[in-house]
Amino acid sequence: MVSGRDWERNTLQGDFGEAWLEVVAAGSGLLHGRPTTLDLQKSDVQLFLRGVEQGTYNPAVLVQVKTTVDLRRSGDGDYYYDLDIETYDVLRRIDHSVRRILAVIGLSKNGENVRLYDEGTLLVGRGAWVSLEGLSASDNAKTQVVCLPAENTLDRDGLLMMLRTYGVRRSTPVPDVDAWEL
Repeated sequence: MVSGRDWERNTLQGDFGEAWLEVVAAGSGLLHGRPTTLDLQKSDVQLFLRGVEQGTYNPAVLVQVKTTVDLRRSGDGDYYYDLDIETYDVLRRIDHSVRRILAVIGLSKNGENVRLYDEGTLLVGRGAWVSLEGLSASDNAKTQVVCLPAENTLDRDGLLMMLRTYGVRRSTPVPDVDAWEL
């Protein structure tokens, strides 16, 4: 059972992560916003790249943002996060009309999320993104460890790579059928 104080801290932490992604998107010249009025689709922020990219007009993705103080980092620089099974199952689906991405932002355990300097304001933390599309179902009951590659950064270059890879149209898989064997 989550106490009222823990629920409030998690809610504020989650709101900060979503706002972080929107700030980076806005600073990178990307359109962004809330995909729906209620979070019933496991997506918090929708991102758009204006213009035509690889034959797709205004490529878009839906991003599920998770924010934690327990983001683990491996020796090779990749990040690891324990994602709840319900979200894992939604994000691994291959039949979304707009593709889903997981972004995880790791914050400082001491609660310092913002630093003010004479030169400007600094968001304190780190994170990455990953597509779970097409991954196998998990045998776990509560969480699944997911790897977020370090090169999938949450900055302008990383968000552009995300949109150019997952925001553009994709071909529909066609099953192997031999018409002569029907």
